[in-house]
Amino acid sequence: MIDYRERLLPVLRSLEQNPDQSLDELARRACLSLYHFHRVFTAVAGEAPGEMCRRLRMQRAAWQLCYSDASVTTIALTAGFASSQAFAKAFRRHYGGTPGAFRRDKRKIGHQESKEGHVWEGLLPYAEGHSSARSNAMKTVEMEARTLAYIRVTGPYGVGYDAVCGRLHQWASARGLTGGEWIFIYHDSPEVTPPEQCRTDICISVPADTQGEGEVELQRIPGGRYAQSRYLITDRTQYGPRWQEHIGEIVAAGLELGDGPCFELYHSVSQDPLRDDVSFCSSVR
Repeated sequence: MIDYRERLLPVLRSLEQNPDQSLDELARRACLSLYHFHRVFTAVAGEAPGEMCRRLRMQRAAWQLCYSDASVTTIALTAGFASSQAFAKAFRRHYGGTPGAFRRDKRKIGHQESKEGHVWEGLLPYAEGHSSARSNAMKTVEMEARTLAYIRVTGPYGVGYDAVCGRLHQWASARGLTGGEWIFIYHDSPEVTPPEQCRTDICISVPADTQGEGEVELQRIPGGRYAQSRYLITDRTQYGPRWQEHIGEIVAAGLELGDGPCFELYHSVSQDPLRDDVSFCSSVR
Protein backbone atom coordinates (compact mmCIF):
# COMPACT_ATOMS: atom_id res chain seq x y z
CA MET A 1 0.00 0.00 0.00
CA ILE A 2 1.37 3.41 -0.99
CA ASP A 3 1.01 6.50 1.17
CA TYR A 4 0.93 9.16 -1.55
CA ARG A 5 0.73 11.96 1.01
CA GLU A 6 4.00 10.79 2.53
CA ARG A 7 5.56 10.45 -0.92
CA LEU A 8 4.53 13.96 -1.94
CA LEU A 9 5.36 15.69 1.34
CA PRO A 10 9.02 16.36 0.36
CA VAL A 11 7.77 17.70 -2.98
CA LEU A 12 5.33 20.04 -1.24
CA ARG A 13 8.01 21.28 1.16
CA SER A 14 10.44 21.79 -1.70
CA LEU A 15 7.80 23.71 -3.65
CA GLU A 16 7.14 25.96 -0.66
CA GLN A 17 10.84 26.84 -0.62
CA ASN A 18 11.15 27.27 -4.39
CA PRO A 19 7.92 27.68 -6.41
CA ASP A 20 9.93 28.20 -9.62
CA GLN A 21 10.59 24.47 -10.13
CA SER A 22 9.33 22.78 -13.28
CA LEU A 23 6.58 20.18 -13.24
CA ASP A 24 8.99 17.68 -14.78
CA GLU A 25 11.36 18.10 -11.86
CA LEU A 26 8.56 17.82 -9.31
CA ALA A 27 7.19 14.68 -10.96
CA ARG A 28 10.65 13.07 -10.88
CA ARG A 29 10.95 13.85 -7.17
CA ALA A 30 7.59 12.17 -6.58
CA CYS A 31 8.67 9.12 -8.64
CA LEU A 32 5.56 9.53 -10.79
CA SER A 33 5.14 9.88 -14.52
CA LEU A 34 4.20 13.36 -15.63
CA TYR A 35 0.91 11.87 -16.88
CA HIS A 36 -0.12 10.77 -13.37
CA PHE A 37 1.62 13.48 -11.34
CA HIS A 38 -0.92 16.25 -11.87
CA ARG A 39 -3.99 14.33 -10.67
CA VAL A 40 -2.20 12.56 -7.81
CA PHE A 41 -0.76 15.90 -6.61
CA THR A 42 -4.20 17.53 -6.84
CA ALA A 43 -5.81 14.68 -4.90
CA VAL A 44 -3.23 15.02 -2.12
CA ALA A 45 -2.73 18.79 -1.96
CA GLY A 46 -6.21 20.01 -2.86
CA GLU A 47 -4.97 22.16 -5.73
CA ALA A 48 -3.15 21.52 -8.97
CA PRO A 49 0.66 21.83 -8.96
CA GLY A 50 0.57 24.69 -11.45
CA GLU A 51 -2.01 26.51 -9.33
CA MET A 52 0.11 26.04 -6.21
CA CYS A 53 3.22 27.31 -8.01
CA ARG A 54 1.37 30.44 -9.16
CA ARG A 55 -0.14 31.03 -5.72
CA LEU A 56 3.19 30.65 -3.94
CA ARG A 57 4.92 32.96 -6.42
CA MET A 58 2.18 35.53 -5.86
CA GLN A 59 2.53 35.25 -2.08
CA ARG A 60 6.29 35.67 -2.43
CA ALA A 61 5.68 38.77 -4.56
CA ALA A 62 3.36 40.20 -1.89
CA TRP A 63 6.04 39.63 0.75
CA GLN A 64 8.62 41.37 -1.46
CA LEU A 65 6.28 44.31 -1.94
CA CYS A 66 5.94 44.69 1.80
CA TYR A 67 9.45 43.95 3.01
CA SER A 68 11.84 44.80 0.20
CA ASP A 69 12.69 47.85 -1.88
CA ALA A 70 12.69 45.95 -5.18
CA SER A 71 10.79 47.65 -7.99
CA VAL A 72 7.40 46.33 -9.08
CA THR A 73 8.92 45.41 -12.45
CA THR A 74 11.69 43.37 -10.82
CA ILE A 75 9.18 41.58 -8.59
CA ALA A 76 6.95 40.92 -11.60
CA LEU A 77 9.80 39.31 -13.56
CA THR A 78 10.80 37.24 -10.53
CA ALA A 79 7.21 36.00 -10.27
CA GLY A 80 7.36 34.80 -13.87
CA PHE A 81 5.42 37.61 -15.58
CA ALA A 82 6.55 39.17 -18.83
CA SER A 83 5.65 42.69 -17.75
CA SER A 84 4.59 44.73 -14.74
CA GLN A 85 1.21 45.27 -16.42
CA ALA A 86 0.49 41.52 -16.59
CA PHE A 87 1.66 41.16 -12.99
CA ALA A 88 -0.60 44.01 -11.83
CA LYS A 89 -3.62 42.41 -13.48
CA ALA A 90 -2.96 39.02 -11.86
CA PHE A 91 -2.15 40.64 -8.51
CA ARG A 92 -5.44 42.52 -8.52
CA ARG A 93 -7.35 39.28 -9.15
CA HIS A 94 -5.53 37.58 -6.28
CA TYR A 95 -5.40 40.35 -3.66
CA GLY A 96 -8.08 42.79 -4.76
CA GLY A 97 -5.79 45.77 -5.30
CA THR A 98 -2.79 47.02 -7.24
CA PRO A 99 0.79 46.17 -6.21
CA GLY A 100 1.49 49.84 -5.55
CA ALA A 101 -1.49 50.26 -3.25
CA PHE A 102 -0.62 47.01 -1.52
CA ARG A 103 2.91 48.22 -0.86
CA ARG A 104 1.66 51.56 0.51
CA ASP A 105 -0.62 49.89 2.99
CA LYS A 106 1.37 47.02 4.48
CA ARG A 107 -1.41 46.27 6.88
CA LYS A 108 -3.31 44.65 4.01
CA ILE A 109 -0.92 41.75 3.89
CA GLY A 110 -2.24 40.14 7.08
CA HIS A 111 -5.84 40.49 5.95
CA GLN A 112 -5.19 39.08 2.51
CA GLU A 113 -3.09 36.15 3.71
CA SER A 114 -5.80 35.13 6.14
CA LYS A 115 -8.30 35.36 3.30
CA GLU A 116 -6.22 33.01 1.21
CA GLY A 117 -5.32 30.58 3.98
CA HIS A 118 -8.15 28.17 3.24
CA VAL A 119 -6.44 27.20 -0.02
CA TRP A 120 -4.11 24.92 1.90
CA GLU A 121 -6.89 22.88 3.47
CA GLY A 122 -8.84 20.03 1.98
CA LEU A 123 -10.06 19.48 -1.55
CA LEU A 124 -11.37 22.32 -3.64
CA PRO A 125 -15.04 22.00 -4.59
CA TYR A 126 -15.94 21.29 -8.18
CA ALA A 127 -18.09 23.80 -10.03
CA GLU A 128 -20.65 21.88 -12.05
CA GLY A 129 -24.02 22.74 -13.51
CA HIS A 130 -25.23 19.16 -13.33
CA SER A 131 -24.63 16.16 -11.12
CA SER A 132 -23.48 12.74 -12.24
CA ALA A 133 -24.85 9.63 -10.60
CA ARG A 134 -22.47 7.05 -9.16
CA SER A 135 -23.29 3.52 -10.22
CA ASN A 136 -20.87 1.88 -7.80
CA ALA A 137 -17.79 2.59 -5.70
CA MET A 138 -14.30 2.33 -7.13
CA LYS A 139 -13.11 -1.26 -7.28
CA THR A 140 -10.13 -3.17 -8.60
CA VAL A 141 -10.73 -5.74 -11.31
CA GLU A 142 -8.66 -8.10 -13.42
CA MET A 143 -9.18 -7.17 -17.06
CA GLU A 144 -8.31 -9.26 -20.07
CA ALA A 145 -6.07 -7.96 -22.82
CA ARG A 146 -7.93 -6.43 -25.74
CA THR A 147 -7.19 -5.89 -29.42
CA LEU A 148 -8.50 -2.51 -30.48
CA ALA A 149 -9.18 -0.89 -33.83
CA TYR A 150 -8.75 2.84 -33.40
CA ILE A 151 -8.51 6.24 -35.00
CA ARG A 152 -6.14 8.75 -33.41
CA VAL A 153 -7.45 12.23 -32.61
CA THR A 154 -4.90 14.96 -31.88
CA GLY A 155 -6.26 18.14 -30.34
CA PRO A 156 -8.20 19.38 -27.31
CA TYR A 157 -9.88 16.58 -25.40
CA GLY A 158 -13.55 16.17 -26.31
CA VAL A 159 -13.30 18.04 -29.60
CA GLY A 160 -14.02 16.25 -32.89
CA TYR A 161 -14.88 12.91 -31.31
CA ASP A 162 -18.37 12.52 -32.80
CA ALA A 163 -17.18 12.60 -36.41
CA VAL A 164 -14.40 10.11 -35.68
CA CYS A 165 -16.81 7.79 -33.85
CA GLY A 166 -19.03 7.90 -36.92
CA ARG A 167 -16.19 6.93 -39.26
CA LEU A 168 -15.01 4.13 -36.98
CA HIS A 169 -18.55 2.79 -36.63
CA GLN A 170 -18.93 2.81 -40.41
CA TRP A 171 -15.64 0.88 -40.76
CA ALA A 172 -16.69 -1.65 -38.11
CA SER A 173 -20.19 -2.05 -39.57
CA ALA A 174 -18.81 -2.93 -43.00
CA ARG A 175 -16.90 -5.78 -41.34
CA GLY A 176 -19.59 -6.97 -38.94
CA LEU A 177 -17.63 -5.76 -35.90
CA THR A 178 -20.09 -3.35 -34.29
CA GLY A 179 -20.59 -5.59 -31.27
CA GLY A 180 -17.24 -4.63 -29.74
CA GLU A 181 -16.62 -2.46 -26.68
CA TRP A 182 -16.05 1.24 -27.20
CA ILE A 183 -12.97 2.58 -25.40
CA PHE A 184 -11.38 6.03 -25.35
CA ILE A 185 -7.68 6.03 -24.42
CA TYR A 186 -6.03 9.26 -23.25
CA HIS A 187 -2.27 9.56 -23.72
CA ASP A 188 -1.51 13.04 -22.38
CA SER A 189 -2.29 15.24 -19.42
CA PRO A 190 -3.89 18.50 -20.65
CA GLU A 191 -2.40 20.28 -17.63
CA VAL A 192 1.13 19.76 -18.95
CA THR A 193 0.60 19.14 -22.68
CA PRO A 194 -0.68 21.92 -24.98
CA PRO A 195 -4.32 21.16 -25.89
CA GLU A 196 -3.56 21.02 -29.60
CA GLN A 197 -1.05 18.21 -28.94
CA CYS A 198 -3.20 16.00 -26.67
CA ARG A 199 -3.77 12.52 -28.14
CA THR A 200 -6.92 10.42 -27.86
CA ASP A 201 -7.46 6.99 -29.39
CA ILE A 202 -11.12 6.33 -30.25
CA CYS A 203 -11.30 2.52 -30.14
CA ILE A 204 -13.56 -0.46 -30.60
CA SER A 205 -12.52 -3.94 -29.47
CA VAL A 206 -12.10 -6.43 -32.32
CA PRO A 207 -10.89 -10.03 -32.80
CA ALA A 208 -7.12 -10.46 -32.62
CA ASP A 209 -6.81 -11.34 -36.32
CA THR A 210 -8.50 -8.13 -37.53
CA GLN A 211 -6.58 -6.07 -40.08
CA GLY A 212 -6.44 -2.29 -40.01
CA GLU A 213 -7.00 -0.20 -43.10
CA GLY A 214 -6.53 3.46 -44.00
CA GLU A 215 -6.83 5.69 -40.94
CA VAL A 216 -7.93 2.74 -38.79
CA GLU A 217 -4.97 1.27 -36.89
CA LEU A 218 -4.70 -1.62 -34.44
CA GLN A 219 -3.25 -1.79 -30.96
CA ARG A 220 -3.38 -4.14 -28.01
CA ILE A 221 -3.91 -2.98 -24.44
CA PRO A 222 -2.51 -5.28 -21.78
CA GLY A 223 -4.58 -7.28 -19.39
CA GLY A 224 -4.00 -7.00 -15.67
CA ARG A 225 -5.25 -5.17 -12.63
CA TYR A 226 -7.22 -1.97 -13.12
CA ALA A 227 -8.97 0.43 -10.79
CA GLN A 228 -12.46 1.06 -12.12
CA SER A 229 -15.04 3.73 -11.24
CA ARG A 230 -18.41 3.70 -12.96
CA TYR A 231 -20.56 6.80 -13.51
CA LEU A 232 -23.67 7.93 -15.32
CA ILE A 233 -22.59 11.13 -17.10
CA THR A 234 -25.34 13.61 -17.97
CA ASP A 235 -23.19 16.61 -18.94
CA ARG A 236 -19.82 16.60 -20.69
CA THR A 237 -18.37 19.04 -18.15
CA GLN A 238 -18.51 16.20 -15.62
CA TYR A 239 -15.75 14.17 -17.28
CA GLY A 240 -12.81 16.17 -15.90
CA PRO A 241 -14.04 16.24 -12.27
CA ARG A 242 -14.97 12.56 -12.39
CA TRP A 243 -11.49 11.63 -13.62
CA GLN A 244 -10.02 13.61 -10.73
CA GLU A 245 -12.37 11.86 -8.30
CA HIS A 246 -11.35 8.49 -9.72
CA ILE A 247 -7.63 9.24 -9.24
CA GLY A 248 -8.37 10.61 -5.78
CA GLU A 249 -9.88 7.28 -4.77
CA ILE A 250 -6.83 5.43 -6.07
CA VAL A 251 -4.66 7.70 -3.95
CA ALA A 252 -6.90 7.23 -0.90
CA ALA A 253 -6.74 3.45 -1.32
CA GLY A 254 -2.93 3.55 -1.54
CA LEU A 255 -2.86 1.76 -4.89
CA GLU A 256 0.26 2.09 -7.01
CA LEU A 257 -0.43 3.32 -10.51
CA GLY A 258 0.79 0.94 -13.20
CA ASP A 259 2.34 1.42 -16.62
CA GLY A 260 -0.82 0.51 -18.54
CA PRO A 261 -3.22 3.02 -20.07
CA CYS A 262 -5.97 5.15 -18.57
CA PHE A 263 -9.19 4.87 -20.53
CA GLU A 264 -12.96 5.16 -20.57
CA LEU A 265 -14.95 1.97 -21.16
CA TYR A 266 -18.46 2.73 -22.39
CA HIS A 267 -21.32 0.44 -21.36
CA SER A 268 -24.02 2.49 -23.10
CA VAL A 269 -24.46 5.99 -24.54
CA SER A 270 -27.39 8.25 -25.36
CA GLN A 271 -27.17 11.68 -26.98
CA ASP A 272 -30.63 13.19 -26.44
CA PRO A 273 -30.60 13.54 -23.53
CA LEU A 274 -26.95 12.83 -22.83
CA ARG A 275 -26.58 9.71 -20.68
CA ASP A 276 -23.20 7.99 -20.83
CA ASP A 277 -22.82 4.90 -18.66
CA VAL A 278 -19.04 4.74 -18.49
CA SER A 279 -16.29 3.20 -16.39
CA PHE A 280 -13.08 5.15 -15.82
CA CYS A 281 -10.18 2.67 -15.76
CA SER A 282 -6.57 3.11 -14.63
CA SER A 283 -3.83 0.51 -14.61
CA VAL A 284 -2.62 -0.31 -11.08
CA ARG A 285 -0.07 -2.74 -9.69
